[in-house]
Amino acid sequence: MYFFRILAENEYGVGLPVDTTEAIKISERPLPPGKVTLKEVTGNSVTLSWEKPDHDGGSRITGYTVEMQGKNSEKWTQVMTVKVTEAVVVGLTQGEEYFFRISATNEKGTSDPRPLSVPVVAMDVVIAPAFKLLFSTFSVLAGDDLKIDVPYVAQPKAAVTWQKDGIALKETTRVNAEIAERHLYLVIKEATRDDVGKYTIKLTNLAGEATADINVIVLDKPGPPTGPIKIEEDKLEAPDIDLDADLRKMITVRAGGSLRLFVPIRGRPTPEVKWGKAEGEINEAAQIDITSSFTSLIIENVNRFDSGKYTLTLENASGTKSAFISVRVLDNPDAPANFHVKEITNNSVTLSWEPPLLDGGAKIKNYIVEKRESTRKVYSAVGTCNKMTWKIEPLQEGSNFFFRVLAENEHGIGLPAETLEPIKISEVPQPPGKVSVVDVTRKSVSLKWEKPEHDGGSRITYYEVEMQAKDQDKWSLCAQVKSLDTVVTNLVQGKSDPRLLANPVVAKDLAIQPTVRTKLSTYNVQVGQDLKIEARISGHPKPTITWTKDGSALKQTTRVNVADTAHHTTLTIKDATREDGGMYNIAVANVLGQAEATVEIIILEKPGPPTGPVRIDEVSRDSVQLQWEPPQIDGGARITHYIVEKRESKRLAFTTVTNSCVRNSFKVDDLQEGGLYHFRVLAVNELGVGLPAETIEAVKVSQAPLPPGKITVVDVTRHTITLAWEKPDHDGGSKITGYTVEMITKGSDKWTVCATVKALETTIEGLTTGEEYSFRIAAVNDKGKSDPKPLGASVVARDITIEPIIDLLFNTYSVKAGDDLKIDVPFRGRPLPEVTWKKGGHSLKQTTRVNVLTSKTSSKIVIKDSTREDAGKYEIILTNSIGIKSAEISVIVLDKPGPPGAIKVEEISADFISLSWDPPIYDGGCQINNYVVEKRDMTTTAWQIVSATVARTSIKVTRLTQGTEYQFRVAAENRYGKSHAIDSAPVVAQYPFSPPGPPTSLHIAQATKSGMLVTWNRPASDVPFKGKPVPHVMWNKPDVDLRVRAAIDTTDNCTSITIEQATRDDSGKYTVTLQNVAGTSTLTLSVKVLDSPGPPAHIEIKEVTKSSATITWDTPENEGGAPVKNYLVDLREATKMGWTRITDSCPRLTFKVNDLQEGGVYYFRVTGENEYGIGVPLETKEGTKITGKIKLFCCIFSVAHLFD
Repeated sequence: MYFFRILAENEYGVGLPVDTTEAIKISERPLPPGKVTLKEVTGNSVTLSWEKPDHDGGSRITGYTVEMQGKNSEKWTQVMTVKVTEAVVVGLTQGEEYFFRISATNEKGTSDPRPLSVPVVAMDVVIAPAFKLLFSTFSVLAGDDLKIDVPYVAQPKAAVTWQKDGIALKETTRVNAEIAERHLYLVIKEATRDDVGKYTIKLTNLAGEATADINVIVLDKPGPPTGPIKIEEDKLEAPDIDLDADLRKMITVRAGGSLRLFVPIRGRPTPEVKWGKAEGEINEAAQIDITSSFTSLIIENVNRFDSGKYTLTLENASGTKSAFISVRVLDNPDAPANFHVKEITNNSVTLSWEPPLLDGGAKIKNYIVEKRESTRKVYSAVGTCNKMTWKIEPLQEGSNFFFRVLAENEHGIGLPAETLEPIKISEVPQPPGKVSVVDVTRKSVSLKWEKPEHDGGSRITYYEVEMQAKDQDKWSLCAQVKSLDTVVTNLVQGKSDPRLLANPVVAKDLAIQPTVRTKLSTYNVQVGQDLKIEARISGHPKPTITWTKDGSALKQTTRVNVADTAHHTTLTIKDATREDGGMYNIAVANVLGQAEATVEIIILEKPGPPTGPVRIDEVSRDSVQLQWEPPQIDGGARITHYIVEKRESKRLAFTTVTNSCVRNSFKVDDLQEGGLYHFRVLAVNELGVGLPAETIEAVKVSQAPLPPGKITVVDVTRHTITLAWEKPDHDGGSKITGYTVEMITKGSDKWTVCATVKALETTIEGLTTGEEYSFRIAAVNDKGKSDPKPLGASVVARDITIEPIIDLLFNTYSVKAGDDLKIDVPFRGRPLPEVTWKKGGHSLKQTTRVNVLTSKTSSKIVIKDSTREDAGKYEIILTNSIGIKSAEISVIVLDKPGPPGAIKVEEISADFISLSWDPPIYDGGCQINNYVVEKRDMTTTAWQIVSATVARTSIKVTRLTQGTEYQFRVAAENRYGKSHAIDSAPVVAQYPFSPPGPPTSLHIAQATKSGMLVTWNRPASDVPFKGKPVPHVMWNKPDVDLRVRAAIDTTDNCTSITIEQATRDDSGKYTVTLQNVAGTSTLTLSVKVLDSPGPPAHIEIKEVTKSSATITWDTPENEGGAPVKNYLVDLREATKMGWTRITDSCPRLTFKVNDLQEGGVYYFRVTGENEYGIGVPLETKEGTKITGKIKLFCCIFSVAHLFD
């Protein structure tokens, strides 16, 4: 809180002050928040973050308001108010597009909103894992702690695994791997040499996986040499430096961080190590360690001065080796270099400088130029520029200023370069005015002169008097004085020719009547200048001289004094002030009489303030009429005009409304309606602008409001009536302070005030039953009362009935598990309705945690420490004698999901098992991100993760051991955590078939003396079953009539199907269905017939030249149970019937046929081949002419195919 006062200063001095009437808090509304960033998007929520405002308006930010707008809506809705710079907006609709904006609030009000630059669609985002490592190698002293920060991105949340030297990292109380949002941390406490190694991080989610390696080096005493000791000749080895690839690049460190350079070295004998810095000295706080195998340089808390090229030199008897490492510290820049004042005029200064020697590791964006008056302590910004020079104008002539320049880069504003001494805004004075000779003697001459017309903006310090002898060319300095006159002495006397006196002289005393004369009767002088009034005196004997001012004896001081000589009396006034003005009298007297002379001195200065305060004559919604009186002090000159200024109460600076007002009144137009303004008026004469006169208080630009809006009857009883109304369309520019409600009974002509309220609703009591009343309402602000707005019709005081009405604010509420939830439902009804709450169709049971609070106008349900059991459909029912009204409210509790549904085994084989499950009944109020599937061998109790990023409700678990019994469990995971797992029944990994049964119908078809012919039928493929009564059995295969294609045999407990001469078309899913009165059961069997492949699905001639054609095709729809290894390509000429094999080993789906005859017509065919043989060919339906022009032929061969 501050009090302020302002004093104007001109070349003649400092004027009177004007003070603020009250203490002022230096604050205003904050600027909008900084950049708004979208951090995360899901199907029903958005996470936003933003930067603090560049300026908080001088008051602490109390909160931020988050608003939301739908794509097709024009209305912004406030969704929350938070105190931090991050918010999660929940309850969004999947697939809908939204806009968001943020506003900052302090005690002065709310800033303009800052919008998110792009609209957001509520949908789950999938981002593949990725690391953002700054360094790949970290070093730590033995015994110190090491914390490695690994930034990453992944969506949905990724599973993390750590390894050390290829083995899973074993976490202990000393070594821990931590995970946070977008960051992984490896924490090693009291590091030892066992912690040295390569650490591998692996991130996995449904979008993919990523790995990163980190090398950890522990700086410690070496271990013992590897024995045994061998006696070898001492070999010399030249020094060598092993610079890591990262050190060969530019090392970038942020200011305040740590610079750690670790360099392996070698050489025999051990080389001498020297660290240096190419441009200056290494930081005194640097820690340098040297061993026989490495050297390190560590600088903590680096700044811009630590940037540069660091040199490392090794030297021993075998030679010298040097290397350099470039380091850039990202910091704000140093002060600009060579800052100086280039030019000074009477109203401007030109500054010049050069770029900083240290730019902070980033390009200089611009320079900030600032100034401050020598009497102040705070700099104010003049402007920003991209040049190395800046001209500051206009400046107050004669004032003293300090100047400074600051460079700015992307990391901030750097150090200032400033002037060491204040700079005075002035230039050399003009020459003195008229020079006159006052007196001449034989050895001296008396001179006087007038002041220069302009002193150059600085006070004249002295005058130099030079002289030149006749017949000489050289001028020499003869005097240096501060006054406007001087006597030059030591002159050489000259001699003239003699002249006789015309008359004789009688020797006797001479008596002369005294006289006094001045050159002028009126003298004008500006404030601060000197004035000299000289009066010529005559009389003999010499008269006495007396000076008076305004009838009183003149009081002489060091500034005002009188000097008398034989023939003159001189009044000298230095640095004239307003008090020196007036009537001066000079009286001289001797024995013969006396004489007087009167002189008026007028002090010329700027006028005083208008006689105030400034009055407000009239105020409208956008203008103010001002009135004032002329100044009591006009400064000795006529008032030429007035300057009228205004300022908003929330701002500190006045702005000019007009500078040419010639009357004592002025109407200020184009004001902001409802704004608070201060006004002031300054008088102007030919000497300048005077002091201001201000309005005593801030003036609010407003008028009486318009009438209220629509009036409605809310409720009527025998003795009361409740009215509600809308705000006026216009409040007149001032806040509505209240409303006046008046009433009149039927047959009366007198309106009576029955209520004065501030709200938009009131209840009027004390009415007479059956009486008819009329009502009207007027709005009131600080400027007066509006015209009244009448109720559209009269009202009779009697009881009325109203059917229950529910005013739901929202249909859906969401709350995090463990948080409290309050649902407030306003309602109306007459008689007062009875309120009933239900949940899931049953009456809501109140507990110490769940409570219902009901008043006459609303019912509130309060749930403390909400859990997933609180989620569901809530119904509120209102009942009175008129009717029943109900409304349904959905409550979503955001929590970890419930367990998935039962695990079903879909398919079993020797090395894989396919599982499926149903989604959780309770999803935790948000989308299930993934499922975690685990398995265990039934011989152990340890579970192994199969996959932590399963997005669907099924998985194929592979790499199983045949014959081993497994158990599986599945857990669901959403953004709030992982559910409890559900276990499957034990399952054995084995083929879904058993050894064949015995052959059937074995008999001897023919016998001879030397042999016999034995024949038999295939074993039956049977399916055992049970059911009571015996179920009806049906076999089915899509698009195939099995009654024709297969032989089906069914007994009371077994059914079988036999297909003779199976082909690839018999592959697919066979379904056996059992049905009786008790129900239906279905079993699906997958059959794969191992056969050669079917025809390719699509053949096409893509490109034709004069001698070649390129053929493309697709894989067969039925590959015969094994992948196609290669394709066979044939051709035939249109005039021939035989096919020619071009290739039998094409592994791709395209082939270029060369060496064709131009103009010839060819047919092509392609056949697939797998491990079971060569399949069915597919050929082009039309011939292709080899002409060099492309002609596309397409053949599609469709086959029925069902996948296993």
